[in-house]
Amino acid sequence: MKGSEIVVVVHKAIDREKDAISLYLKLAKAVKDPKAKNVLINLATDEVGHLDKLERHLTSILSGKEGLLPSASEVRDAMAAQLTESSKFVFPSAAELAKADEIRILEIAVEREIVANRTYLEMAASAQSAVAKEMFLSLAKEEETHAKILRAEVDSIGQNGFWFDMQEFTMEQ
Repeated sequence: MKGSEIVVVVHKAIDREKDAISLYLKLAKAVKDPKAKNVLINLATDEVGHLDKLERHLTSILSGKEGLLPSASEVRDAMAAQLTESSKFVFPSAAELAKADEIRILEIAVEREIVANRTYLEMAASAQSAVAKEMFLSLAKEEETHAKILRAEVDSIGQNGFWFDMQEFTMEQ
């Protein structure tokens, strides 16, 4: 991956984290269940941590290499390559959020986490430095954990007898 592509990839990851923060705060505002609201606010806080990690990585890339800032044509080409990827997340409309219940809102958040996990795994696979690969794998793992937390909250609200994929009770004796 060329220097210009690395800068574009990290910027794209930063933009995704900003979108995640915004989405979780909107979802938290839309839910009425206090536990679900707290889960979403805590996830937004985690995403701020991801944003910080990515910004520190970008700073280290830019400060460590002179002349790394790419030309406009390099950025255009690198962005075109990145925009063709399959793992994109479509944000819910205000109308969709207005008529969604807590479970649907949390399922939207789970979908976002799955896309984020897949994106970070793809970034790790294409990373050339061990530091970048480790950072993207760490972020992928955190997004996977977020999805598990959200699924547990869906199970709790839905009262389906499961919590963290474990059956809470059985009808057998």
